[in-house]
Amino acid sequence: MAAVAMRCARGLAFRATKLLTSTQTPTYYGAQTFRRFSRTVTALDSVKKFTKDHEWITLDGTTGTIGITYQAQDKLGEIVYVELPEVGAEMSQGDECGAVESVKAVGDLFCPVSGECIEVNTALEEDASLINSSPYEDGWILKMKLSKPEELDDLMDEEAYQAFVKTEDS
Repeated sequence: MAAVAMRCARGLAFRATKLLTSTQTPTYYGAQTFRRFSRTVTALDSVKKFTKDHEWITLDGTTGTIGITYQAQDKLGEIVYVELPEVGAEMSQGDECGAVESVKAVGDLFCPVSGECIEVNTALEEDASLINSSPYEDGWILKMKLSKPEELDDLMDEEAYQAFVKTEDS
């Protein structure tokens, strides 16, 4: 059994190396295959945390990317405008840091952690519906440099968030 696992591990490492360093034609290891592979690695590396207000955050070093969840955008409906925070603004956990306006309602965006806003998603100024079509990728709202990373411990992991959504829907 161990020998089979070792051969599989070697095979995966070999294939991953080939994907990353191959000089062969793209038809052999097509770009689609590499994109799927890289997204899988990214998904495993970044862990999402969630708030009870339906915001999410992923961490890359000390930089957090923040947006609203699929459930939040689904409840809001078609999003037409996003109020973005100012770059350089200092915020504390729970502070209002923007708003999302839909054809149904306006929802405030609350900071899941404390820190300084270092970047906003300016693409949302042109097309706020990116939040509807891609809330976890293209629809992110802001990035911030965390001042108190320990506040992430107060947030829910994906399993706890899904349980919270089920109880909220009941």
